[in-house]
Amino acid sequence: MSDVEVFDSRRCELGEGPLYAHRDGRVWWVDILRSRVLWRSVEGDESGEVSTSAHVGAAVPVCGGGFVACLPEGPVRLLPGGGEQRLPGFPGDTDGLRANDAKADPAGRLWLGTMAYDERPGAAALYRLDPGADALTTVFTGLTISNGLGWSPDGTTMYHIDTPTGRVDAYDYDLGSGEPSARRTLARIDEGHPDGMCVDAEGGVWVALWAGGAVRRYSPDGRLDRVVALPTPLVTSCAFAGPRLDTLVITTASVGRPDDPHAGLVYAHQPADVAGRPADCFRG
Repeated sequence: MSDVEVFDSRRCELGEGPLYAHRDGRVWWVDILRSRVLWRSVEGDESGEVSTSAHVGAAVPVCGGGFVACLPEGPVRLLPGGGEQRLPGFPGDTDGLRANDAKADPAGRLWLGTMAYDERPGAAALYRLDPGADALTTVFTGLTISNGLGWSPDGTTMYHIDTPTGRVDAYDYDLGSGEPSARRTLARIDEGHPDGMCVDAEGGVWVALWAGGAVRRYSPDGRLDRVVALPTPLVTSCAFAGPRLDTLVITTASVGRPDDPHAGLVYAHQPADVAGRPADCFRG
């Protein structure tokens, strides 16, 4: 087990999707159900937040500056002076659905998943938005809670989590076309439910455990390497932060836990022997 400390004490109902932006030295994350994007400097002396027009599943950095926010009807670009510019939306009927986890791949494509508010099985999907495209590409259908995404340091392996399966799935990844193939199981999790994730510079896969109170690191061959324990059970995601990318930042949720003072806070852990990779950005 490993120690953690509080990085940000603002209580999130459903904190998710942390990332570190080298350009401003800030850690960014979302509070999905309160429709806000939060940030704090790595030194911890400055913080702020940006409101969104609807529940925000994730915020993904844009290479030229700013962020794409993933809303129930699809992604929008957050404008510097406030407001939102719509990008291609989710196809079909989005009633009862919302965006969930999202990330850019190493080639600058935007990947974003969905889930139903009632978590009904098979209602979700995973989509890809290629830079300059006028429509989303549907990659996987029949999902329930499309969640954690990540890529190996060399870009040849893609990871994806559909939370109720209890699996972390790995795919061969064609970085040129953006096509995943040859699905296999990296890890099966039976203590809690796999949620968000990140990949470190050595290819280690860090998985947050909803109702598991921990983050687990798996080696690229699926071996459990270590466990980082949290003081609250609803652990949602993680990312490496700081100029040397040597601090693991971990988001949590307080939904349904009004009497848990540790719930919904953002935590930090120092692995000491491993660092992360820079967050990839959307080139759209």
